[in-house]
Amino acid sequence: MNLMRGKRKHQNRFLFLICAGVLIVCLACGKKAPPVAPGAIVPPAVKDLEAETIGDKVRLTWSLPKKGNTLFAGPGHFGVYRYKSHNSVETCPGCPIPFEHFLDIRLDDREPARVEGDRIVCYDKIEADHRYAYKVVVYHKSGGVSKDSNIVRITNNE
Repeated sequence: MNLMRGKRKHQNRFLFLICAGVLIVCLACGKKAPPVAPGAIVPPAVKDLEAETIGDKVRLTWSLPKKGNTLFAGPGHFGVYRYKSHNSVETCPGCPIPFEHFLDIRLDDREPARVEGDRIVCYDKIEADHRYAYKVVVYHKSGGVSKDSNIVRITNNE
């Protein structure tokens, strides 16, 4: 009789451990997204990034972020990211673009960009026989980070 109670105790412990393990795994599966600091304000993403080739430069422009119809208050700075490769390098369709940080733009600095009306304008020197891709991310003063902007591509065949 004592032998049966001992077996049941071990079975109950085993079942308890399995149930606890399943519960922990289920609770660990939450929303899959980058962490956001408490109190951080996530700014709206840039949606209208444009690129124009002017000689050996590319002119990048985008609108100041808006929430509804009003300008969004509090962007700390803008991060401009660039991908550069020689035209002879094959690209993988559907593969992520390996962007590198290129510029930090603060609205209170006159360089490396300027504000023209409600648009930000900056330039990049481009090389012949290279292709480029750019995107912009908005960083809020509170630590919040926007989603990536639209991606623009430039190919310089000169």
